Amino acid sequence: MSSFPSFADISTKFSEATLDEIIRNKGGTRHTSYKFGPSGKKGDAYLSRVFRITIYGVREADAEAGRDEEQLEVSVIVKAMPDNLHRRRLFRSVIFFRNEIHFYTKVIPAIEAFQKSRQPAPKKPFVEFPLCLASLCDGVNDFIALEDVGPRGYKAPVRQDYISLEDALLTMRTLGRFHGVALAFNALDHENFEKAAGSLEETYYGEHTREWYTGFLLLAENVAKDAIKQVYPDTKYETVAENFLQAPLFDDLINLVSTRSKLSVFGHGDCWTPNFLTKYNEQGESQEIIIIDFQLARCSSLALDLSFFIYSCTSQELREQHYDKLLRAYLESAQDLIQDLGGNAEAIISWESLQEELKNFGRFGCGMGIESLPMTMMEDEEVADLDGIKENAILTDIWNITPFKQPAKQQRLADIFKHAIDQGYIK
Repeated sequence: MSSFPSFADISTKFSEATLDEIIRNKGGTRHTSYKFGPSGKKGDAYLSRVFRITIYGVREADAEAGRDEEQLEVSVIVKAMPDNLHRRRLFRSVIFFRNEIHFYTKVIPAIEAFQKSRQPAPKKPFVEFPLCLASLCDGVNDFIALEDVGPRGYKAPVRQDYISLEDALLTMRTLGRFHGVALAFNALDHENFEKAAGSLEETYYGEHTREWYTGFLLLAENVAKDAIKQVYPDTKYETVAENFLQAPLFDDLINLVSTRSKLSVFGHGDCWTPNFLTKYNEQGESQEIIIIDFQLARCSSLALDLSFFIYSCTSQELREQHYDKLLRAYLESAQDLIQDLGGNAEAIISWESLQEELKNFGRFGCGMGIESLPMTMMEDEEVADLDGIKENAILTDIWNITPFKQPAKQQRLADIFKHAIDQGYIK
């Protein structure tokens, strides 16, 4: 790809008409010009290529309404399928694209319609997601154009860093609102909730992904076993974790994602910090979050997202000192929104039902963490060249992870098992 991308780099179906559609969706009439901006760094998007475009347009004058012509400037992030067809096949981009486009075009509108239908209207409805301004889904030329929230002050944290308590609390409150709207929707308009849920598909853990994923899962299990052996040798943690990290783990993960419960929600599926874009004030304090990247979205237990976030993004110190505080921030936020939407918050989710759900589903965070943590701790130079993927490549050719040599990395991975075992999530 040249240093100046073209529409054809995005998709053969992306055109000036798409820019007009984007401007219309922001209240304008048509676009007048555009310019491409810089794209992301290697390793930040395995499943897609990312383009930034600033689109200029106009809202034409309306004499009857007494409105002059108005200039518009719209910043968008366009996610496009990898142009390397082997990369597209290896990372199953078609399925991930379809799922994310369905989330934005079917689930989000259903959530918005549900919130709009509530009387009295909610004081603070769930809006912590970027607007989808255009999309196409045909399995070949797929793209999705989303509002770029960067100009509004939202930015991603650094990939390898631990999250601070303040940011963790804000993330948990935001997840509480994301899950809270789904819990209220399910309780108060079950039929339409199920209709929206039916538009999502399992992208990661199912019989259809067994052959694709289990070779890599074996590598990830070995990395985790080695870390635990180094950090907690000859302890119950080594014994219990060793038992968990066996061949049937994939079946357990299938079971965890496919089992419905009273606390099933529209789950995000990929709750690591880069997907929680954060706005900070001048003092550097986190204020608000927008959630992005819904390619792994699924209808499942809320504990999947919670345990993924807790084990992939927080330090053991933070968990040991503030775990209950994080969970209570989440619960309070979920209950506030449920109440705002007219639901009986305590009947829908309580401290006891949240604890029970984590007991039943919280081990998922370790099953997913043995993949996400090695990925999080990769140095930039360790990330494979995704556009160099060859015809018969398999997942382990790209994600060829080996046991950590650095004690800090071993510790980080081993500690998620210590916490999960201490909590009774893994027995």
